[in-house]
Amino acid sequence: MNKPIKTVLGGVLFVAICIGLWNLFDFIWKTWLNGSGYHFSLSYHVLYPLGIGVVMYLILFVVNTVRNKNK
Repeated sequence: MNKPIKTVLGGVLFVAICIGLWNLFDFIWKTWLNGSGYHFSLSYHVLYPLGIGVVMYLILFVVNTVRNKNK
């Protein structure tokens, strides 16, 4: 597999893990710690962590690229 495909697949996997962890921690927080009950909404449980995951991946990708070019 060439590098651009691995980069995109790595980004998709990273964002999917971010969404999954976001929902897991929110479920744990709302049901066990807060006791308010878990209510799923598309904007808060998918779109919000999607944006955060994409931004985090882009920042990490740029930092890693700059670090590798300076070696």
